[in-house]
Amino acid sequence: MADAKAAKKEGGKKGVDISGMSDMGGVKFFNVTLESCNGDLELVSTALEGMNAPVDEAAEERKGGAGHLGKLLLSAGDKTLALVCNVPKDLAEQYEHVKASEWVDKVVEAAGGKVAKREEEGEVIKVLIEGDTENGLFPLKMRDAASSAGFAFLREKNLLPADDSDDDYIPDPEAAGIEW
Repeated sequence: MADAKAAKKEGGKKGVDISGMSDMGGVKFFNVTLESCNGDLELVSTALEGMNAPVDEAAEERKGGAGHLGKLLLSAGDKTLALVCNVPKDLAEQYEHVKASEWVDKVVEAAGGKVAKREEEGEVIKVLIEGDTENGLFPLKMRDAASSAGFAFLREKNLLPADDSDDDYIPDPEAAGIEW
């Protein structure tokens, strides 16, 4: 199935990306939007498998490696918004003030729409929300609202660097001795 292959590949690539960001900045929780899954809950789950896969150091292209990170995956289709949240047990124990169910609840509330399906299995919560275009609930807009709510939740829990963080400091090129 080509769709599953594309979802796993996108998940693997985004897994490497967030793992690298975590290594550089110390962030352990991420909201991740997926393009290839088209609001399909099973495809988002497949993307999660790709993200969490161990990195094959011998492979030509690095993929996966994000199994130790907390992530909320969001995918909008034509009619649905699919969400998959994964907070590994070790991370949940380390950050006791962060509950995956609370993160998901905030995101679902912001998205609006009718929850068609919600499953909780161990470290993973899966939610499928139906859009309602007649009432202005377009899955793409719902995804954006949900992503913003997820980001606000992480900021509220002090899991993201502050806006005024020195990490964003960009030196003046001339002061650094660089000439253009």
